[in-house]
Amino acid sequence: MRNWVTAVVALGLAGCALPGKGSGDPLAKPGGGTVVTPGAFRMEGRVVRTNVRLNFVVLDFGLTGLPTIGRQFAIYRLGKKVGQVRVSGPAWDTYAVADIIEGEIWMGDEARPK
Repeated sequence: MRNWVTAVVALGLAGCALPGKGSGDPLAKPGGGTVVTPGAFRMEGRVVRTNVRLNFVVLDFGLTGLPTIGRQFAIYRLGKKVGQVRVSGPAWDTYAVADIIEGEIWMGDEARPK
């Protein structure tokens, strides 16, 4: 009986692979390392607050995730570029603060990665 249990355990373990060992990443896709981000997941935001006196805006990124500090965004109104901002922090929930680099930015304008 003991030999039978040992044989079953040995066969079961023989089929298991340790993480990081073996033929490589099981999730790797053929075709190289280029990752294409679908339009639905592009990091775009909307201006929800402006402070012209202190020269900053608050951007809402919704479900797309927060950008890193220092990332620059072009600001568009009705499809026309009207300014540029740089994320300076702080960031919370879905919002990030950005310094105005150039342009006149209004609430409702769209922020797209530069």
